Amino acid sequence: MSRIIDRFRKRNHSLRFGTERAVFGGLSKIAADPLCAPPDLSKAKRVLFVQPHPDDNEIGAGGTMAWLVSLGVEVWELTVLDDRYADPEYIGRENEVETRRQKEAKAAQEYLGVKNAGFLGFADKTRASVDEISVEILKVIRRIQPDYVLTADPLLENECHSDHIKVGTAVKYAAMDSQCNFFPEFVDGKLRDDAWNVKGIGFYYTDKPNTLIDITDFEEMKMESIKKHVSQTDVGLLAGIRLQQQLFAEGTPFKAAEPLRLLSALHMHCFNLPVE
Repeated sequence: MSRIIDRFRKRNHSLRFGTERAVFGGLSKIAADPLCAPPDLSKAKRVLFVQPHPDDNEIGAGGTMAWLVSLGVEVWELTVLDDRYADPEYIGRENEVETRRQKEAKAAQEYLGVKNAGFLGFADKTRASVDEISVEILKVIRRIQPDYVLTADPLLENECHSDHIKVGTAVKYAAMDSQCNFFPEFVDGKLRDDAWNVKGIGFYYTDKPNTLIDITDFEEMKMESIKKHVSQTDVGLLAGIRLQQQLFAEGTPFKAAEPLRLLSALHMHCFNLPVE
């Protein structure tokens, strides 16, 4: 176990480099420039977390969600994929019954004080394209009108789960395209009146963090919210999650932390600026 922890620490040393500087205020000249600073989630009024599967938001950012709720931020959760087509129990009743994982997701939301933005109903390992998924997410963004949208990082170097890569990429497209008043089509031959500009996008499950969220006071809430996903939770998973958030907090005053990569609207298109 000690050798595993040592390898984890070495791997995360470079990942935490930018966040540790931010935590202690020792920002470089360029990072101090407002153009290169990541957005401050604490100033948001409304944040939408989009998860590939029920439980991803809680595992990747449950502490951040609890922290935002404590600040009075309106937090929403959207689930893209679920078990309605992956469990034989629901065959023929896919849209008629509430599935096991939908119930677990709602229980976690209720525990954290998060609002349910719905279930898009795509199947696990969906054959739907990124564009198809993105358009459905875009509709929710326009309905909820969040300041920021957070999801799993599709560019995580060792990510091999196609669901995470697809959904993360789809969220990127949706967050950008939601401002286009001609997309995905005109309404009665006129430009749309429901276009929405998000202020930024964020990613958990990331190996390129630029923000470290102190979840010391919310660690237990996060762990309890994960336990609400009874069908997915075991002792090993919970121990691994707790270890990871404690390792990310090393070198800081925090006891537990969640790393995020946050981008402002400026960083979401063309401008190749360092965000740290």
